[in-house]
Amino acid sequence: MKKMIKRLLSALLITALMISLLTFSAGAALPPALVGDVNYDDSVDILDVTLIQRYLIGNTVFYDNQKPVADFDRDGEISVIDTTWIQRKEVGMTIPEGYGGILNQDIFVTSFYADHASGKAAAGVPVTFTARANCGEEGCTYAFYIDGKMVQERSQDNTLTYTFPESGDYYVEVKAFNKDGFCNPDPYGNFHVVDSYPYDELGLLSVNWIDYAYRPDPILEVRATGGKGPYTYSYMILDLDSGESYSKEYYENLGWQMLYDKDEKPYLYRDSENSSLTIPVFELGFNYTRRLVVQAKDADGNLTEAKTVIIEDQLIMG
Repeated sequence: MKKMIKRLLSALLITALMISLLTFSAGAALPPALVGDVNYDDSVDILDVTLIQRYLIGNTVFYDNQKPVADFDRDGEISVIDTTWIQRKEVGMTIPEGYGGILNQDIFVTSFYADHASGKAAAGVPVTFTARANCGEEGCTYAFYIDGKMVQERSQDNTLTYTFPESGDYYVEVKAFNKDGFCNPDPYGNFHVVDSYPYDELGLLSVNWIDYAYRPDPILEVRATGGKGPYTYSYMILDLDSGESYSKEYYENLGWQMLYDKDEKPYLYRDSENSSLTIPVFELGFNYTRRLVVQAKDADGNLTEAKTVIIEDQLIMG
């Protein structure tokens, strides 16, 4: 029982800590919704009918989360037919199976970040934003906004590549929708764009944790910049205190396929094209501290600085 509690607490701490490391905030999950209850008073009645009628004639505006709730017959459209079925239900008439009911609107945005960190993106240079969310088995669709204006319509594409015309601060927002049309409340962030940035300088542009929420195996994604592409990446785990690498037997016990240089120095990957790495933190057990060292190499053989990420008792820190 103690182990189970510790795992749960650790997972929650991972979530809290990773959110603090992201450029953008993550949205919270919403409770299930009662179909037809567009005013969210926990009942479907004539007040909801009146609101839908007002919406149909343009006298009121529905928020994104109200629109799927108003679709009582679940045909993908809000119409007078929905109000008719609600009224029939209210007087005790039988309604077809599948009408009304409960919509699952639980959505959790696990990560939202840019390949050029805020303050390191230059005007005129394309920036790619990536969002990931949990929306149930059916998956998510995404829409992107800059300063409140939609710049990419809702689709299965979870990335936005956008070129900022000039330097300044921009309000960047993503909305993730589940199959019923519900979206997360407000994952957004302020993104700073500068006049210029020395992109010819080889370096690690970003090291981001992705898909970390409630996972035993968060993923580290690395991006290099400058120099001459394509890039390759090396990943190595060291003891935090001594800085020494672990033995071949240590990695074999974890089941990791290791690579070794001429000095028998072990790498999880060495000069690999993989720009992401899955970290099986639960396999490391409790009460451990490790260094994960990341380095990139460009096509001319030039190396970036080494970036160290600390993995400590299931708390992942950059």
